[in-house]
Amino acid sequence: MKSDSPVHGECPHTECQSPCPLRCMPVRLEGSTKRRMAANARERRRMQGLNTAFDSLRKVVPQWGEDKKLSKYETLQMALSYIMALNRILSEAERYSRADPGEWTNMHYDHIQEEQCLSYMGVRCPRDCDRYLPQTFSH
Repeated sequence: MKSDSPVHGECPHTECQSPCPLRCMPVRLEGSTKRRMAANARERRRMQGLNTAFDSLRKVVPQWGEDKKLSKYETLQMALSYIMALNRILSEAERYSRADPGEWTNMHYDHIQEEQCLSYMGVRCPRDCDRYLPQTFSH
C-alpha cells in the first residue's frame, strides 16, 4: 500500500526543493478523502441493502409479539427455526402420505383448536376459520 506521506523527488512540481513539499499534500489528502468518501458510500449502500433484506425477512418469519422488532440475530434464529420446522412438517407429511394419504391431514386437523386457528390465520370470526382450514391442510 502506498504511503500518503510525500517523499522528496516524487513531487510533480519542479519548484519543490524541501524534503517535505507542503504544496503537494492537499492534492494527496484530497485524493485519499475522495477514496474514503467513496468507500463510506459503498458501505452505506451495502448496509442499507442488508437492512432491507432483514426487514423483508422479518415480515415472513413468525414472531410472538408485535411489540418489538426482532434484532438481526433473533431474526436469523427465528428464520432458521422456521425453516427447520417447515422441513420437519414436509418430511413427516411425505412419510405419512406413503402409508395413508389422509392420515397425516386428519391427525393434524383434529388437534387444531378454534382459538389457535383464529390467531394463526389472523381471522376475527370463527366462521372464517372453517373456510381456511380445509385449504390449509389439503394435499
